[in-house]
Amino acid sequence: MGGVIEFRRRRLIEFLLGALGLRRAAAGSAAESAASQPPPPESRRPGALGGYILADKEIVERRAFDVVVVGGGIAGTCAAIAAARNGVRVALVHERSMLGGNSSSEVRLYPEVSTNHNIWSKELGILEEFHTEERKYNHEPYQEGLLNSQWDLVLYQSAVREKNLTLFLNTTVREVEMRDPATILAVHGVQMGSEKKFVFSAPLFIDCTGDGALGYRAGADFRWGLESRAEYGEKEAPPQAAAQPQMGSSLFFRARDAGVPLVYKRPPWAAEFPAEDDLHGRNHRNFAYGYWWIEVGLPMHQIYDNEAIKHEALRQLLGVWDHLKNHCPDKEQARNYGLEFVSFWLYKREARRLLGDYVLTQADVQNPRIHPDSLAFGCWYIDVHKPGGILARARPNRKPAWEDAGTIPYGIPLRSCYSRNVENLLMAGRPIGASYVAFSSTRVLRTGAIVGQGVGTAAALCRKHDCAPRQLAVRHAKELQQTLLRQDCAVPGAVNEDPADLAREATVTASSEAALEFPEGTEFFALDLPAAQLFPITSGRWEAIDLLRRSTRDDAVPVTLGLRSAEFVYDFRATQDLAAVTATVPARSTGYVRFAFRRALDADRLYYIHLPRVPGLAWGRYADERDAPARSPAGCTAAERPGPSRRHPLTK
Repeated sequence: MGGVIEFRRRRLIEFLLGALGLRRAAAGSAAESAASQPPPPESRRPGALGGYILADKEIVERRAFDVVVVGGGIAGTCAAIAAARNGVRVALVHERSMLGGNSSSEVRLYPEVSTNHNIWSKELGILEEFHTEERKYNHEPYQEGLLNSQWDLVLYQSAVREKNLTLFLNTTVREVEMRDPATILAVHGVQMGSEKKFVFSAPLFIDCTGDGALGYRAGADFRWGLESRAEYGEKEAPPQAAAQPQMGSSLFFRARDAGVPLVYKRPPWAAEFPAEDDLHGRNHRNFAYGYWWIEVGLPMHQIYDNEAIKHEALRQLLGVWDHLKNHCPDKEQARNYGLEFVSFWLYKREARRLLGDYVLTQADVQNPRIHPDSLAFGCWYIDVHKPGGILARARPNRKPAWEDAGTIPYGIPLRSCYSRNVENLLMAGRPIGASYVAFSSTRVLRTGAIVGQGVGTAAALCRKHDCAPRQLAVRHAKELQQTLLRQDCAVPGAVNEDPADLAREATVTASSEAALEFPEGTEFFALDLPAAQLFPITSGRWEAIDLLRRSTRDDAVPVTLGLRSAEFVYDFRATQDLAAVTATVPARSTGYVRFAFRRALDADRLYYIHLPRVPGLAWGRYADERDAPARSPAGCTAAERPGPSRRHPLTK
């Protein structure tokens, strides 16, 4: 009995000493001796160099969900929230410390309205909730380069308040565990800071990584690079396929006016732009918010050479800043400005394109069909950047003509948003199934966001019906579309059939009407590209139109104005003129020029006039003022719109 008491007394003393951070010499020697012993064999696993890794040092948490979303950019955030709101348990796994991806404050590419050249459409749903809330709190203008942590907070708050959503930030997925070649069993992630490993299992996974990394590691079929023109019959594709894609990654900066002169000395490792011609074709007058064209691409690989690209982009960015401060003819404008922010996380454009049962092509985005399983729409133009980016100094950035690159809102089917060979994998954002030409339109942030909401909703319905995405597209596409319409989304070809929606029974009346009247032009749009103006005609005849023109040419020039019909307010697809009239614009003049058509037309139809590219001529058109009531006539769309209050769409 006494021995037991003594043993317990010694254990109590050891415990108290340990609690005080003390230890007897003998105990310390024993502990050190134990620590120096090799671990038992079962706690080891083989290392890559022939050694072993102490596996028992890792904390591993196994978490089971209904849906796992990998990638917390704007597409992944919308996908996770949509799935959670529709009743399933969701994990949102993101490798950065804030949500938003390319739109986060560490990149600052704002989710520009990708319908800004199709102005009678807008991306809504969860994305619009983000923007409405962000505008309540953010003191900065909503502009590229100015997004800050208020945007990060809105996305974070939107995620954490969903009771069905669990957020895992700073967690990078590097391993995909497969049940069989067609089924993902789990993804394995490592979380920085917590020293934890996670195993996320679920019946469904959504790849929102931007790079298509989850699908790639799961063995999903994908494309990388450019298809040939013949493969999908795409006019904008190259004659021969190219293994390497051509768009680069960009870094943004933010400059602030300090109110006093600031000296900038170029670091010796930065690029040099000593002459104005070194930035030929790259507008660098407005320097406060950075430039999308500080872009680095070929010959480097946009995934495997990511860090080398970042370093090169930093070299170029600091060289551009040195030019603005020290070499630009307008350098006095930057005299008091200093760099407040320089991004160290690249704005990526390229991606692996994971192949679904349907591949979107140029025909889908420019001459859309109605897909029975559409879940979102796109309408950014065909935006294939020139190879080389800023490294190709002699090759200026040129905007394509709307006749070649313009799109109208087109449907994106569910069949393009799930893998054709990994049955429980969906995707949203950049990696959806598209040709390279179509991808150049679908890749933008807002399109990715609304596709994310569509895919997240589809995943929830897959759980409801206990089916794979492929079966959902065949059996339950209408339910998916009606759910999205009810949740504030627009789906091309889908008509609201909700019997509980009282608006379907409403009627609209007008107490008065107004004549179609365009305000006089306040700005002149140079005809460096073709331009057009769409409007309705309610009578059966059109006599003439007077257009405000400015000429800086030394000669009078004949100009032909064409007239075409349109099916929608954003439709510039017609290729044949119904009529064409030529008038002469006098040299060195500003004023109205009359084009007399004197032609009978079908009443109550949409038409548009268009002009070709004419160097030295400009078209005077009205631009609505920011934060002022719009004076542009309703139902009238310009194919190109000038002015700082309406940023040109061809800028990414």
